[in-house]
Amino acid sequence: MRKILFFSLALAFVGCTSSENIKVIPSNNWRVADQDDVIDDWARYDSPNKIIDDFNSDGKPDIAQILLKENSKTGYSFVVKMGGKDSRQFVLESNNAIKPQSIAIELLEPSKEVWESACEKGHWDCKSDEVRQFVISKPSIQFCYIESACNVYMWSDRNQNFIKIPISD
Repeated sequence: MRKILFFSLALAFVGCTSSENIKVIPSNNWRVADQDDVIDDWARYDSPNKIIDDFNSDGKPDIAQILLKENSKTGYSFVVKMGGKDSRQFVLESNNAIKPQSIAIELLEPSKEVWESACEKGHWDCKSDEVRQFVISKPSIQFCYIESACNVYMWSDRNQNFIKIPISD
């Protein structure tokens, strides 16, 4: 019995996937935020600058993270590093003029709630190819300029990429 239990535990450890194995790789002139960067709105709203979840539903953790411009108080790059076999890194947003602490990311869990896009809410006329309504069927990311506009980024199996859906203007 002990041998079976030990063997089962050993298999469980081998099969585990650690988010420590996957890391966002900053390109030149970008860096990962540290504790000293948790100031202003990040501190005020306890806003994370990194989210770990399985955005493409392949069973492996993926990391969404806000990178900061090196040697500057302004500039951010919002990237997602995929885990598993698909180890691509996607740059979803980037801006050299805005303070990173003025943006926020949040994990959106799957639900049956029907969301409306910004154009569906009447912020502008919807184009024929714009998403009007959607349901979050897998973990997704809400990206916001604090107290301003927000977008939802969700994985598209068909496009093998993230789609951006504005939800406010």
